[in-house]
Amino acid sequence: MIDKEMLQFLSILLQYPKSRWLEINQLRILANKLEHLPQKENVDTFLDYLDHRSCEELAAEYVDTFDFSEHCNLYITSLLCPDDRKRGQVLADLKAIYLQAGLEVDTEELPDYLPLLLEFLAIANQESCKQVLEIVGPGMDKLWQQLKGKHSPYAALLEVCVESTVPVACVESVHIGGDLS
Repeated sequence: MIDKEMLQFLSILLQYPKSRWLEINQLRILANKLEHLPQKENVDTFLDYLDHRSCEELAAEYVDTFDFSEHCNLYITSLLCPDDRKRGQVLADLKAIYLQAGLEVDTEELPDYLPLLLEFLAIANQESCKQVLEIVGPGMDKLWQQLKGKHSPYAALLEVCVESTVPVACVESVHIGGDLS
């Protein structure tokens, strides 16, 4: 079962660092509400990382990690679909799942943007979550592996994402993700 509070929290932590959410004490209060989760240690590790950097340092590291790396960006289908036409269809499929679940995507972000995906997973029913995770689950895992290889502090958050969502994606599913390339 997906822990929806954890996914909502992760969606915040994976956004571009802004001073309004960098109040470390507030983030720790939110994190303490997730004390019951086995992945809480990963979140605490990331919060310790945040606590020892300025907003400017965090922004520079975020941009360096996600915006200047072809293999570590937050647009999950770009990690899976080198063919733009195939990726376009996958994006349309994701948007259709969002609409079918009652989420009107009123944002300039593409539907495969990881913080948006996590927000959706935090509010959607299990069937909609399963549909989305069948599409993006392999990309989330790929991003986690890339971040681990770079020794990025964001790897701890992606590990939580993957470990929190893989069981749902696997429920009654033999084929996860398919060959999107």
